Amino acid sequence: MNAAPARVRQWKPALTAIIAGGLAGLVAILTYQVMLLLQHLIWETAAPEDGVGPVRIVLTILTGGALLLLLARVGPSESVDELLGDSDSPLGRSPRKILVTALVAIVSIAFGGAIGPEAGLLAVVAECSVIVSRFIARDEAQARAIAQAGVAGALGGLYGSPPAAAAIDRDGESLAPSRIMSFVAGISGFLVFLFVARTVFGGQGMAEIPLPEAQPGEAWLVIVPVLAGAAFGILFRMLHHGADGIAARIGKPWLVTIIGTVLFAALAAAIPLVRFSGHHELLELPALLADGASGELWLLAAAKLVAMILCLVAGWRGGEVFPLIFIGAAAGAGTALLLPGVDPAAAVAGAMAATLAVGWRRPLAALLVLVLVVDVSAVMPLLLGVGVGIALDRLIFPQPAGEED
Repeated sequence: MNAAPARVRQWKPALTAIIAGGLAGLVAILTYQVMLLLQHLIWETAAPEDGVGPVRIVLTILTGGALLLLLARVGPSESVDELLGDSDSPLGRSPRKILVTALVAIVSIAFGGAIGPEAGLLAVVAECSVIVSRFIARDEAQARAIAQAGVAGALGGLYGSPPAAAAIDRDGESLAPSRIMSFVAGISGFLVFLFVARTVFGGQGMAEIPLPEAQPGEAWLVIVPVLAGAAFGILFRMLHHGADGIAARIGKPWLVTIIGTVLFAALAAAIPLVRFSGHHELLELPALLADGASGELWLLAAAKLVAMILCLVAGWRGGEVFPLIFIGAAAGAGTALLLPGVDPAAAVAGAMAATLAVGWRRPLAALLVLVLVVDVSAVMPLLLGVGVGIALDRLIFPQPAGEED
């Protein structure tokens, strides 16, 4: 008599993960497209054929900063890590804070912030999860399952990697067996995200990372661009920590936003490619590589790193993944030009992996993201990059005694 209800209870977690993850994937792709549309309207409407000039870049970014200051008066916003952590206690979330975070993140992307779209997607999905939970969740555990499935579904679609989405948590990454439902949700979100991106938006928004054309080369030389990429990841961690310390000493968030926005605007006017997440700007790197612009590539990697730190510290809400990938790709391409004997495709792949593994502090998730969105021939450089990244991370940033990995 009780067999049917028992089977329903047995399958309920999987059904929750599939449905919530799929809906999150749909919300994520629609939100991302809104961000891209606003970005297009702001930057490309009435733009001259030779591109947006430095004056317009400065004025546009300053306008974005002014909007962020106005939103800060409405309420505080959250970082990506804070959004991930809040999924553990969804019923205690503040709808006002989630809404402000979503608006801040959308403004950040639309007005050219050097960060990824994760914060906006997670905030919108979180708002939907809160609404759904209030109607159907019977307790905190069920609300938590819905919220975590939403996170996995959104990130699984954005990154094109359900296993990476399942591994990500606020403090780093986890391979606990309890995250199997997050993996299921990640697959569901990825499939919905992919289907809508392809059928409705012509593939725009999909996580594709192009590599330079492969060439014969000495395999051992790949270690050089890998080390260069890891150095940028280390530099990001150190400079970000130092910038956070300076912001804390200033003590006034509105002043930090003004200073960071002005510096970012000046940097973007001088080097326009530092704007945006870096996802679509990766298409510019092969041309720089073909032109032999090694110095320009190195300068671009350094400038992008500074731009991302300025945005993150100044309250431009977003993620680090796509900017770090861009930085690693630029560093790898620049290094390849200095080493004629290295395969440029392997150099770029290895450097990207090392930069992301160290800078993001999630080496396994970094590998799972990259291995599913780059050419399969780059697997060995990716493994080398992540391996070197892990070794240098543990050497330079040792964890306190007694703290688990």
